[in-house]
Amino acid sequence: MSKSAGEEVLDRCLVCGSGEWSAVREGTDLCRPNYPKIFKLARCVSCGHVMQIPVPDVQELDAAYSVSGDYVCYRPAWREKGWPLWKILRTWTTSRRVNRLKKHATGRDLLEVGCGAGDFLVAAQKAGWKACAVEYNPEMVQALREKFGFDIRVGELAPNLWENSAFDAVAFWNVLEHVRNPIMELTTAAQYLRPGGQLFLNIPSKQAAERGMWFGERWALLDLPRHIYFFDEEALSRVCEKAGLELKVYQTPFVQSAWCYYMSCWNWASRNGKSLGSWGTFFALSAVVTVCLPYFAWESASKRGLDAFAVATKPASS
Repeated sequence: MSKSAGEEVLDRCLVCGSGEWSAVREGTDLCRPNYPKIFKLARCVSCGHVMQIPVPDVQELDAAYSVSGDYVCYRPAWREKGWPLWKILRTWTTSRRVNRLKKHATGRDLLEVGCGAGDFLVAAQKAGWKACAVEYNPEMVQALREKFGFDIRVGELAPNLWENSAFDAVAFWNVLEHVRNPIMELTTAAQYLRPGGQLFLNIPSKQAAERGMWFGERWALLDLPRHIYFFDEEALSRVCEKAGLELKVYQTPFVQSAWCYYMSCWNWASRNGKSLGSWGTFFALSAVVTVCLPYFAWESASKRGLDAFAVATKPASS
């Protein structure tokens, strides 16, 4: 994952700068079950934006990622033999992302920020894109360089890694919610975009922080402290504007919302270990979710789903 550097304590609203908050929810780091710290999400009283307060410092985030050696984003589907379920789902996800790229982007030069296991890079390359990336995990970078010859830089997104205006598209697939300073990250990405180029995002929505209270910290899109920011359309538009970008597309696809509910059912059912009883609980909870799917579909169509897809454009006059 790409993480913006900086040791300052960030306790003001990213969107409007206010320092007044109302509590939303809290939880521990499920990847560190014996770690006692409580992380808190809050809603800005002024504009309604939801984020962690205070934003975790660099040392806290480094520790949060270091214990996640089996973090799913670092498990390459391209390396896996056969077709286990998780690989099928990963391949389907990357295919949908490539299709979105084809629909909204022009040109053929692509930069992915936080490429993880590299499955999207591989799929984009097969689709005819010249793909580059920046990635925080040095072992994953080395593996992708050796296997595919990708131009991947180790570390966080920063100026002068490539020439300005070098790319037609920049992709942040479930990355922006992890960085400490999204405006800085988007501003740097905008510098790498050619005028008229597109920036692609997948992010947990504001509703992802507000829904699923019954699941507590087992709510699938919570992932504290790694998920710092939760954007609705207005907040994301204002953040993009500050970075010199114009938000053109904001959707909350139904499939991604449904996945969150079913995954949360499993997280809750298996909270005390995987057993026959946990499977029974999972199927019972899933049945309730299935009955509610029409309502979730309506929410998603109304841009109030749980996981958002967005496209922002760099003005052609830039």
